[in-house]
Amino acid sequence: MQKEFRGESVKEETQNPAFAYIAGRIDKMLVPALLNFLAHKPAHGYELIQKINESGFSEIEADPATIYRNLRRMEDDGLVLSQWETAHTGPARRSYQLSPEGQQALEYCVQLITEKVIKMQSFLDQYQREVKER
Repeated sequence: MQKEFRGESVKEETQNPAFAYIAGRIDKMLVPALLNFLAHKPAHGYELIQKINESGFSEIEADPATIYRNLRRMEDDGLVLSQWETAHTGPARRSYQLSPEGQQALEYCVQLITEKVIKMQSFLDQYQREVKER
């Protein structure tokens, strides 16, 4: 599927397999929400779980296993970077931050979401004109 991305026509699966993964799951909004929160500042997994559940962005409840599985995949795909923090008291915690590729993936998510919103609004407009107002 051809998409316009950053002013260039690309195939998301040839750009980065992560983009094809994102496109196939965009409706769940979990990966876009994680990318969005990490674009603001680095965060720990627990903090991300709280933000996802409080935001209402994701259609699924963010249980720890789901969040950490997605963060590991995002790290494997080069979208996030992580490092262990041991300088504080208590157990070591992994901090995640957005990589440059992750910033591109976030922009791609915004494009996909924008396209979906336009299509949904078009559907609602047509429904209002042709069905509801009869």
